[in-house]
Amino acid sequence: MNSKERLLRLFNYDMWGNEQILLCLQQHLEFNDSKQSIQYFAHIAGAQELWYRRIKQKPLDDLAVWPEYGLAAALQKLKTLSAQWKQLLNSESLELDGKISYSNSKGMPYETMMSDILHHVIIHGQHHRAQIAKLLRKADIKPPATDFIYFCRAE
Repeated sequence: MNSKERLLRLFNYDMWGNEQILLCLQQHLEFNDSKQSIQYFAHIAGAQELWYRRIKQKPLDDLAVWPEYGLAAALQKLKTLSAQWKQLLNSESLELDGKISYSNSKGMPYETMMSDILHHVIIHGQHHRAQIAKLLRKADIKPPATDFIYFCRAE
């Protein structure tokens, strides 16, 4: 398996993990920290869109990194982004070792290797899914298993 294929697999895992969390949240909409959990879920979508736009050199002016999406809107955004990530990874011209120039939210300029950004997107999503899982556990709700190995076993 080459690097692009591995990244495609990780983006498939990311979408799978997001769907597992979404199903659990939909079943438990009324727990104490449900609002915070939905904010984390929406932020996964907002952050992915931010990075996708940075890579594509698209404007960020209208983008909320912490959008106020409900679960359905966040899921739709994540599905759209999942397709866009796959299209990007399947592009013949994609250079995983190439540098992407962008500015952070404070206006500081950076250059980061494409493959590092793509890995960051995956790791960032897992971080926030873990935060959601912690809030679910705090409410005595068993969160879904979203570790990568569970995805591998489900494939």
